[in-house]
Amino acid sequence: MPRSGSTFSFNVARCLLETRGWLYQEPTDSVLTALDSAGEATHLLVKGHNADQTTLGLIKVGAIKTICTVRKPEDAIASWMTTFGFGLKESVDAMEAWLQMFDIIRSHVLIVHFDDIDREPELAAWKIARYVCDDADEVAAKEIGAKFTKEKVKTLSARIEAGNGDIEDIGFSFYDKKTFFHRRHVLSIDSIEAVNRIGREQVLSIRQALARWCDAEGNLRFS
Repeated sequence: MPRSGSTFSFNVARCLLETRGWLYQEPTDSVLTALDSAGEATHLLVKGHNADQTTLGLIKVGAIKTICTVRKPEDAIASWMTTFGFGLKESVDAMEAWLQMFDIIRSHVLIVHFDDIDREPELAAWKIARYVCDDADEVAAKEIGAKFTKEKVKTLSARIEAGNGDIEDIGFSFYDKKTFFHRRHVLSIDSIEAVNRIGREQVLSIRQALARWCDAEGNLRFS
């Protein structure tokens, strides 16, 4: 889910796999496309908020280890809108598309909640490590989680600028091609509820639009 800690989970997996062979990584919706580019790499790691039909099929048959981070949808949408300046309708449409995909694969993936990443990143990293690597070490995994607290990511992302390192310009922001952290990744150390970001009227509109997926309080019905 966008704005739910997906880049945290990506970086935990990245740090784990980098010590276990040659890693090829790519932001993409297609695992097979990335596989074609991976060459002789030992590990393939992809990040995306969508997946093509082949990738979904591979997830469902257990051919790909998949991590899905989730968050209260209205909070994720509000964060997306205030971080990148997208409008309500396109943000809700994107979230609905993601929820439809998640419904297909949710029983085949590791689910990591934003609140756990937000409050206890070391434990969240250990949960991810156990899933990704059979030989994962708890102490090492928690050390990785400690590297990517909100405070540290805010400091890192503030240094991301065009022309400074291996940076990709995506129009509404810049991101680091290794970590995928972007220029505005963390705007506030304290998580802010949607109602305090975009107002009650827009929150109610989100809840109505996502009623198929969320209860009356805006929480996911399944996760």
